[in-house]
Amino acid sequence: LDISTLREVVSTCMLADNDVNAIEIVSEMLILDNDINRSEKLAMFCMTTLWILARKSDANKHKIIFEGRTLEAIVEAMTFHRETSLDIQTRACGLLWSLAMNANHRKHIAQLGGCDGILNAMLSHKEVDCLQAMALGALKVISLDAVGQSTLILKGTGSIVADSMDRHPNNATIQSEGCAILCNLARNVDQSVRLVSEREIEAVINAILSNPNSSGVIEGACFALLCFASSNDNIGSIRNNPQIQRALELSFRNHPEAVGEYVQIILGRLRKITA
Repeated sequence: LDISTLREVVSTCMLADNDVNAIEIVSEMLILDNDINRSEKLAMFCMTTLWILARKSDANKHKIIFEGRTLEAIVEAMTFHRETSLDIQTRACGLLWSLAMNANHRKHIAQLGGCDGILNAMLSHKEVDCLQAMALGALKVISLDAVGQSTLILKGTGSIVADSMDRHPNNATIQSEGCAILCNLARNVDQSVRLVSEREIEAVINAILSNPNSSGVIEGACFALLCFASSNDNIGSIRNNPQIQRALELSFRNHPEAVGEYVQIILGRLRKITA
């Protein structure tokens, strides 16, 4: 099918609420195109259509992930168009985010290359805030799953997220999503907290300093610091950051109701270890 005919066929299916056929047709075309032409225009149409259908129902999400090779084809298309199409990368990250909204799907997305696709998109388009925000949104939900978390940790996601936060200091969405991901990756399945890097800690502290009036960023950052500080292994790195005191004071002063308790607990832990 050419792209115009494909649009007509898929539109007819969707207007008739025949989502099953629409998904099958689009998936088949994406798989075929990956093998032969690798058309940016067709890949973008397929990604957008699957994104619309995924957002429509959990049944559609399930079909996209578990039936046929649709999920693999999505990741393959991201690989083929990694450097050449920002639009495909952004839409694909949004599609994977939508699919991952169902907790039962997250480990399968991680196992079938979804994490690689998202992280590679971030690395290829570091300066594009809309792509970074979409990718971080997807990573946030995937990082809530044990398999997703372990996959992301093995791929050095903390460093990639910290780099994104450093490059986009005034984008509140990137900062808040980044803090959430770093917090999720720090907490193990048994609720213990792993050792986090100084760079991750610095990224969270800088999020506060760059967005002092954003309650969403401040709350997310302070919660992440609270998480990090629950492990004695992280206390030294937090305390040794030259901006930690200023960041906590700024958070408490600007958002006392939202983070006052967090700040007091963090300060208490830092003082206790010092003593």
